[in-house]
Amino acid sequence: MKWRRVLWWVLVVFALYAVYRSPEQAADFVRGVGEWLGRAVNSIMSFFNGLLS
Repeated sequence: MKWRRVLWWVLVVFALYAVYRSPEQAADFVRGVGEWLGRAVNSIMSFFNGLLS
């Protein structure tokens, strides 16, 4: 269990470092992930709407 906590903190520190070094690229990455998730949710909703129609 201890390695999970260490890995979690390494990821958090890396994310903070990446945002500090290049905030524009970090924002583009977050925006891209948000757009991808939005498309995925819309696709799932369309699938279920098609099943119910």
